[in-house]
Amino acid sequence: MLVKIYRNIRRNITEDGLIVSSSGFLVKSMVGKIDFSQPLRILEIGSGRGAFTREIIQRMCHRSQLDVCEIKADYNPWIEQIMTASPDKQVRLHNCCVTELLTEEGRYDVILSSLPLKNFEGMKDNNAFLHKIIQALKFGLRDGGIYLQYQYFRSNKADIESIFGKPMDDIDFVALNILPAFVYSMTKGAVEQRA
Repeated sequence: MLVKIYRNIRRNITEDGLIVSSSGFLVKSMVGKIDFSQPLRILEIGSGRGAFTREIIQRMCHRSQLDVCEIKADYNPWIEQIMTASPDKQVRLHNCCVTELLTEEGRYDVILSSLPLKNFEGMKDNNAFLHKIIQALKFGLRDGGIYLQYQYFRSNKADIESIFGKPMDDIDFVALNILPAFVYSMTKGAVEQRA
């Protein structure tokens, strides 16, 4: 019994980067950084069962568009249920790698990511896949757009800063989550460099 529980937890961390769904505190910390007062094009990556999806749909205006990218179709029933509950909102579900979706430069105003970036590090390829993902995120974000990412450890900050070419705008710590998480906030565009 304990071995089965351990295997499930290990699989969830390895495949999804999580033990349980994100807490309401983490969801509100990330989604609270988005200005919903105007129509937005939003991309959510790694939706899982939709903790962030539900909150984004609830807050976004009717002219906003949300693309939900979740590579694992196993989560589709949860996302489809959330979508069905808000038929007046513009939401599309994509089951693909995010790099396949981010082919139009500057398409999104907001990119909110639950990707376990640490899992994409690779010594053999000198983090090539990790960097490809972050470069695709930057490419798909409009100038002045915001990229939001959470991590359980203060990892990959330097990778993000290097590709965006500037220091992180903000880092919040959310203790009330299993595991506690760091929320990274990065705006694309010309921002004064810190000395």
